[in-house]
Amino acid sequence: MDNTIITIFVVIAAVAIVLQTVILFVLYKALRQSSEKVEGIATRLEQQASPVLTTAAAILDDAQPKIAEITTNLAESSASIRANVAQVGMATSEISERLRMQAARMDDFILNAAHKVEATSDLLQDKVFTPMRRVRAIVTALNAGLSFLKSNRPRRRGNEREAEDEEMFI
Repeated sequence: MDNTIITIFVVIAAVAIVLQTVILFVLYKALRQSSEKVEGIATRLEQQASPVLTTAAAILDDAQPKIAEITTNLAESSASIRANVAQVGMATSEISERLRMQAARMDDFILNAAHKVEATSDLLQDKVFTPMRRVRAIVTALNAGLSFLKSNRPRRRGNEREAEDEEMFI
């Protein structure tokens, strides 16, 4: 019985090996068919992509000098803009400083004018208005004195007769 068991195991192992060989052969055939299909697809893809790739390469070859020129122009423009911005900054600083100086001058001018107006006002007050008030006071005093003298003076007789004539006329 030992021999039969070993024989059964050997037969089973042989059948398993043959079965594995058949499975490996079927897998080989399936992979070969898949490989042929993939090669066919790759060939068609290469045929269709080849003109596109050729056109893209031609476009890139044509555009490369233009891109280089654009890059150079962009670098030059950037440098020019930086220089102009620096000049504008300096001009702005100069204008700002001039405005500050003009504002200081204007402030001094206005203060000076205000002092002169004040001095002129004081001068007019002292030299013109004060003497005018005094003269006005004198004129008012003279007028009051003359009015007082005129009212205290006796009337003339001719004036009395005129007053009587006026009373009779009414």
